[in-house]
Amino acid sequence: MEEEIWTWENCGEKIKSLSGRLGFPEAPYLKFLKLRLSLEDGSIHDELRNKPFKKVEPIYCILTGYANAKHIPEKGELISFSKLPGGGPYKSVFIERVAKPVESFFGSNPDMLYEITKIFNCSRLDYGDCSVKIYSLPLVPIVYILWGETSEFPASANVLFDATITNYLTTEQVVLLSELTTRRMIHAYRILREKN
Repeated sequence: MEEEIWTWENCGEKIKSLSGRLGFPEAPYLKFLKLRLSLEDGSIHDELRNKPFKKVEPIYCILTGYANAKHIPEKGELISFSKLPGGGPYKSVFIERVAKPVESFFGSNPDMLYEITKIFNCSRLDYGDCSVKIYSLPLVPIVYILWGETSEFPASANVLFDATITNYLTTEQVVLLSELTTRRMIHAYRILREKN
């Protein structure tokens, strides 16, 4: 990702066009994954940790792609990353960045995955030992399925998408959004751990 492209100067107008569209309410900011992006200057506030969110370029990249989409209904058909255009060769990178951290943080206590659903726009599903559907963007659900570690097997996680994902984002943007979602889940996990 060429970071100099993903500046507010280059992306601001496109991102501003999301206010009142594609599931975002009309407002002077966009909110998703407990991040609040100001449509005035592009700054992002982390509502989970109550501090500025510094790594804005991937978010600008994701939202610029999302702004190009048209609203279509969810299909309810789940697909894996390798089914996305060009996804096959990058599957191992995707697993390393998106699934492995979930295994590491939640594998010994899968029910913690349900705890973070109270923080995000999530619903519980019935796959694996624990599974959640999280709306990373208003019209883009990501499904995380986790099998907890046992004395015989290590933890294992799978990440799936509604088949409409290719309408909203490129494969590269799917990687960025999935990675961001996993990071936000881990931020929430750490906050919950501190409170207990």
